[in-house]
Amino acid sequence: MTQSVIEMVDVTRRDTKTGRTLLAGVDLLIVAGDAIGLVGPSGSGKSTMLRAIARLDAIDDGQIRFRGKIVTVDRVPMFRRSVVYLAQRPALVPGTVLQNLTLPFTFASATDSFNQAKAIALLSSLGRGESILDQDASTLSGGEQQLVALVRAILVSPTVMLLDEPTASLDAALVQRFETLARQWKDADVDRVWIWTSHDADQISRVSSKLIRLESGSVNA
Repeated sequence: MTQSVIEMVDVTRRDTKTGRTLLAGVDLLIVAGDAIGLVGPSGSGKSTMLRAIARLDAIDDGQIRFRGKIVTVDRVPMFRRSVVYLAQRPALVPGTVLQNLTLPFTFASATDSFNQAKAIALLSSLGRGESILDQDASTLSGGEQQLVALVRAILVSPTVMLLDEPTASLDAALVQRFETLARQWKDADVDRVWIWTSHDADQISRVSSKLIRLESGSVNA
């Protein structure tokens, strides 16, 4: 039997200001090895759904389960090492690229140490030299920030990546490098999963073996 990795059970989320329903009783099962393309029109709830799975936003009803266990508040820190969300606009902190890459390894939930040699190798595969480590993150282009965010995510060695329009600010050559590195991460472990959103239909066809369509906050089978 294929192992459940992420499960959404009757998940509902409402806008805290307007009360509008953003996710409407979503049931979803993601199993080991899945490569999911999450599609739907703008405003259908794709980012909302990924953020709910990542436990970045509170849900109003239902459950998020990881490997069959409910992700309760006390489990969130460890959960976020296994399930990483990459936003369209990367969340980098003030400081150098090196400081951004080492940040996850300073948290109490860290179970291993930062591997600088691996970081340099990953950056090299994206066409960036070791000197970028000393660069202030605020001086990076939007595309470079996204590359750093991908490297940081891979260094944490998660089981799940939630990729929310991650290549929107990259040119065609860097899109290819990004996809190749992400694929190498996934293929290194048969249990690894991603859910990938993109408005580029060609990209979705490249990165997914299954499609999930959202319409007005509901999964449309």
